[in-house]
Amino acid sequence: MDKKREEFIVKKSVNLKHAGVAFLCGSLFFSGLAAAQPSAISVSMEKLRFIVHGTDRAPADNKFDNAGQQVPASIVYKGTTYVPIRLAADLLDQPVHWDGTTQSIWLGEEEVPLVKADGTVIGHAMLSQGDKGVNVHVEVSQLTPGKHGFHLHEKNFDNNDFKTAGGHFNPESHKHGHDNPDGSHAGDLPNIEVGANGTGHAEFTLEGLTLDRSSANSVWGKSLIIHAAEDDYKTDPSGNSGDRIAGGNIR
Repeated sequence: MDKKREEFIVKKSVNLKHAGVAFLCGSLFFSGLAAAQPSAISVSMEKLRFIVHGTDRAPADNKFDNAGQQVPASIVYKGTTYVPIRLAADLLDQPVHWDGTTQSIWLGEEEVPLVKADGTVIGHAMLSQGDKGVNVHVEVSQLTPGKHGFHLHEKNFDNNDFKTAGGHFNPESHKHGHDNPDGSHAGDLPNIEVGANGTGHAEFTLEGLTLDRSSANSVWGKSLIIHAAEDDYKTDPSGNSGDRIAGGNIR
């Protein structure tokens, strides 16, 4: 193999954050290839080895299924080998997301800032794909002590007007609440408990939902909403949890 076509080897001791940055740079570079001279671009047809924690996980045919389109597993440009960031993320079992509106690539967890109606940031929710659904890790501050209803709503809100988020995400038309015999909504989550100092944290799972944008059960384009009062887990449509006081758009 030409010395310029270096093997991409991921050793067990590699720091995923640093690896992610390297892959990210390579991926962003792809967007500029259209402006490059065609003669300077070489598509690698030789099979590369992708060794992850001692196991060769290279695609069998040296191609990668990128959202239904077969693309080369690597290309060579000016002596440097590049691989698609989605392929690298799959090999490392790390989720990767593209937000065309902000021209952003998220590698790993998706961060959703949580704000009040006046725009004050009071915390964040970190989303990651799990075996049973989307895992949600929440950190909040500046809230009144006690329990607060917390739900996934059907759409993004506009200009911090949380009423524009619509109702709870409820694709199966169930009633509200985990204690409701006719429930629950797909977007129903346990209460967030806030301490005397106004801070709280919790971890939940939105079961059956996904970070896959192409799925009908995707959380993209929806919002997380915090209510003023405790959710009783049974009263339709929102558990008597009061006004919507904070939220974050997933986009």
